[in-house]
Amino acid sequence: MEVLKPDLTTLPWATLLAVASGYAAYYIANVGIREHHKPTDIIFAILVFGFIAMFAYNACRILFELSLVLSSGITFIFAMLIGAVWRLSGRGLFERLLRGSKISHADDLPSAWIALFGIKAPVTQLSVKLKDGSWLMCDDLSKFTTSPNGPCILGAKGDILMYVTHTQSDLGVAFFPTADPIDKDWGHEITYIAADQIARVDLRRKV
Repeated sequence: MEVLKPDLTTLPWATLLAVASGYAAYYIANVGIREHHKPTDIIFAILVFGFIAMFAYNACRILFELSLVLSSGITFIFAMLIGAVWRLSGRGLFERLLRGSKISHADDLPSAWIALFGIKAPVTQLSVKLKDGSWLMCDDLSKFTTSPNGPCILGAKGDILMYVTHTQSDLGVAFFPTADPIDKDWGHEITYIAADQIARVDLRRKV
């Protein structure tokens, strides 16, 4: 029996736009915290965002009588804005509403590590303790704002990219500065730390 595969090119333009816009909004709203999502969650999130975006499309086409191309562009941008607003404030407000109404105190994230990605407060200092007992520290992340991958990367699987400014070989020993991680001739030196080598992570954040 031959299995028929759907051909996206045969779908109506409005349907394609809704799906594309919905995915763009979903991606922006969940970047860094979507690895645990199930296929069903992804599909319905795309549909919800796409449904909201289509209000902008219909308003452009019916109320303002704009062209198909212009209406589609506005709809796609509107969808991305929806995703950004949800990520910046909508999710937090919704979770506070659930807690305030005593419906749920969960944030629907699989781990405390993933919860770090939903906090808007900037990280100012990063210290990582390795399993051998040594510490790596970046004393001021603002120095690396314009660096490649900077000022740091907290991987969704627990690995870290950071610019090391100080090291400590053992507990009780003072932190020693490293050679300048930003060299005017050789560039920026970044350190990759695998998740299985990390024993502890300390972050300072401004509120």
